[in-house]
Amino acid sequence: MCFHNDVNSFNSLTYEWSNIIPTSDAVMKRVEGGMVCMESMGTEYLFMIGGAGSTPTTYQSQYQYIQLGTGRIRTNEQNLLNLSTRQWIIPTISGQCCPPTSSFAIQKITNNKAVMFGGAVASDDGRSDIDVNTVYTCQLESDTTIIVLPESVTGRQTHSLSSIMMSPDCVWLVVVGGTGTCEWKDVGRGYEQSFSNYITDPNITMLIELVLREGEWRVSEVLDSTGLTTEAYQDKYQLLLKKRQWWQDHFIVYPTEREVKLQNYVESLQQELRVSEGNKTSLQEALLEASQQDKTRVEGVKETKLSSTKEEVSTGPTDVYKDNDDVKGEEKEEEQTTETKQTTSEEENEKLKAKSVDDEMVIAKLTKEKLQLKEELQSMKDTTTAEKTTKEISSIGIQFDYIVPSM
Repeated sequence: MCFHNDVNSFNSLTYEWSNIIPTSDAVMKRVEGGMVCMESMGTEYLFMIGGAGSTPTTYQSQYQYIQLGTGRIRTNEQNLLNLSTRQWIIPTISGQCCPPTSSFAIQKITNNKAVMFGGAVASDDGRSDIDVNTVYTCQLESDTTIIVLPESVTGRQTHSLSSIMMSPDCVWLVVVGGTGTCEWKDVGRGYEQSFSNYITDPNITMLIELVLREGEWRVSEVLDSTGLTTEAYQDKYQLLLKKRQWWQDHFIVYPTEREVKLQNYVESLQQELRVSEGNKTSLQEALLEASQQDKTRVEGVKETKLSSTKEEVSTGPTDVYKDNDDVKGEEKEEEQTTETKQTTSEEENEKLKAKSVDDEMVIAKLTKEKLQLKEELQSMKDTTTAEKTTKEISSIGIQFDYIVPSM
């Protein structure tokens, strides 16, 4: 099986796919890992963690790599891809990192924080996998923490995970489906094959409530498929839904239609900028290749002339009587041919250079327009926030109680 680590982008405006990072040895090639988009200090990153794949070219010292019975390498390697510079980053990890894990689910809960649940890890003897039910939270520029779930939450892999932020200090994790722990069974003639059963009711769907207490996320309540249908859960859900609606109304500023259009246009400009930068790189590579070809061609002509001269000298008296005019004519034709090829090559290079300059101008124009639109968008957001704050303050009344003094 062949593994890859290339990155492809889908433009939701043009409905087109484009390859932004080709397969390379920069990071480990693998499958069954996790990937979320996160943001830090205004920069967007693609965060990748875990999985199993081929033997990595470079082993990172802060991560673990174990070989499975199938020959694959399972890891807890973590990578960041800067979506602006297209550069891979090997982050420094602090806190308690997960062991080499695959087939887990990961979901973003805030701009710079994600939560990871379940997955498969190697057993003590290394012959089989064990499904786990641990929850990890990972945050850019912060520690990784582990949340131990009660035994009622079944360990699983190849499942789905959704996060619902009910309030700033309450997050619901909804886990659906998946398979249980793999078991090896004898299928005859000395061969063993791994089997795992699908998760069924009442554990097929589970809700895990995480609450923030004293600066730490803790498990508050766990409900299975049966618990989700009780009247108590329905009442609690309605109460939290009202709290969530209040929180959204007071603290979340929704973009206006113009802001949405501007944001879409900025994203379109970013895509055009990426394409232009890619074209510029291709042109620079073409110029370099053309320059190398010119150099090779000139050296080849010189070598041909030199070898011809050597042959004429070595032929002896039979070539002494060769007409000098014919020799000069042949040399002149060769020089004219070389000059013609060189002129054509120079013209092609000039065209490539002109195209490169045009692309640089387009990139500069798009970058300037993108910055202007971002400033306008931020200004609109600030204005909307200020108006919303003013509206909230004006809606809060101040009650004065007149107290009759005692006589």
